[in-house]
Amino acid sequence: MNLASALFKQVIATQDFETWSVLRKHYLPQEYSALYDVVDKHCDKFHKMPSFEELRYEIRDASTREKFYAIEQSQEVCVEASMLLQYLKNEYTQREILTSLEHYVDNSVAFEDAEESLSHLHQIVLDVERKVELQHPEESMQYIELWEADEDLARYLPLGLNTDYDYNIQFSPRDLILVGGRRGAGKSITCTNVANSVLASGRAAIYFTIEMDSRSILQRACAIATGVPFSRLKLKNISVTEWEKVATWWANRFENGLECLKEYKVHRDFSKFHHTLKTNHQLLPTGQLDVVYDPSLTLTRIRAELDKKVQVMKPGIIIVDYLNQVKRSSLPSRGGQYDWTEQIEVSKALKAMAQEYEVPIFSPYQTDATGEARFAKGILDAADAAYALETWGPEDNCITFNCVKMRSAAALSFTSTMDWETLKIGPETALSPKEKEDNSSKTGENIDDL
Repeated sequence: MNLASALFKQVIATQDFETWSVLRKHYLPQEYSALYDVVDKHCDKFHKMPSFEELRYEIRDASTREKFYAIEQSQEVCVEASMLLQYLKNEYTQREILTSLEHYVDNSVAFEDAEESLSHLHQIVLDVERKVELQHPEESMQYIELWEADEDLARYLPLGLNTDYDYNIQFSPRDLILVGGRRGAGKSITCTNVANSVLASGRAAIYFTIEMDSRSILQRACAIATGVPFSRLKLKNISVTEWEKVATWWANRFENGLECLKEYKVHRDFSKFHHTLKTNHQLLPTGQLDVVYDPSLTLTRIRAELDKKVQVMKPGIIIVDYLNQVKRSSLPSRGGQYDWTEQIEVSKALKAMAQEYEVPIFSPYQTDATGEARFAKGILDAADAAYALETWGPEDNCITFNCVKMRSAAALSFTSTMDWETLKIGPETALSPKEKEDNSSKTGENIDDL
């Protein structure tokens, strides 16, 4: 008797509805599909497992009835149904991997370069993972604790954009946080501010960027951290004091980097200073801003980088800038990159990665003129929190984050100070022009009342 027959025998004999609920039709060989449909239909209709006697009356197809009789008359199974399901899942997974590898060897391996080969192999893993449920079942209600362990609570993440807001709202290591905005609204600036806040707390940040290269991200992060105006920093038009701030920030990226800082203060040659650091010192594995620039970013590439870096860097945040531009794979999709189904799948995949790697993921998305998500409103379904950016004039020196979704807390919005020279957001609370106008109107009404 094979695994599929043994599993059917055991779940029906023991009325194991729990194991049946996590069995997937594609785990089974093709010849068991019709029998699966009959049992599954009974479960949906009566909310319980059918007995052998009930199935005798329900099965009408001759070949399916023969398969059922063979299973019913087979010997008793001494293995639990949950264990048989695990064996069946293992067998299915191995078969899928081997089939995919055979197809890859026959069609691709002869002409792909190293990067394409690795991307293709990661895509195979991604495809198989999508078909096989690997998450563990929820903990037993008898043993589950009311609170998470202290070390898990310590990993909760404040956005770092507003001190008052952070006091009330923090995000778990398994959350997907999205921020929407129109072109030029400050989505990437927000990402860099969040990354800088995580770095300031002593944890690393992994930053995937599609439109801005790695140097641009580092320059923005440096301006935010040091308070040096970005426009002058970019052109190296900065004072001696500002050079020291930049050099200190740069040295902190390397192991024992502050030793070289003393030498820099003598010779004041930043190129020489950087050459010494990169030659004699390693980048810190933690507390590091790791930027991955890929104009053709795919879920496969994201997973490949995370597999290499998460265990080593133990990041406090993963940033994907931005969601609408990420592709499921390097293979062309039927509807194109901006097909709504493509973007919803990307959003779901990012949420799954946050849960798998236990690191919160922060990603911006584009909105239209009304503030709704462009192309696909469904991208917000997988998110644990989502904000819509509302920008004001440079003279207002503030930026508003309107909460459009919050899964586990109150949907609170906030407005923070905004320094457009250094690109620094917050952490102080500010009044938006709209709030100032409302306050002014109320004040005027009070005076009229007098």
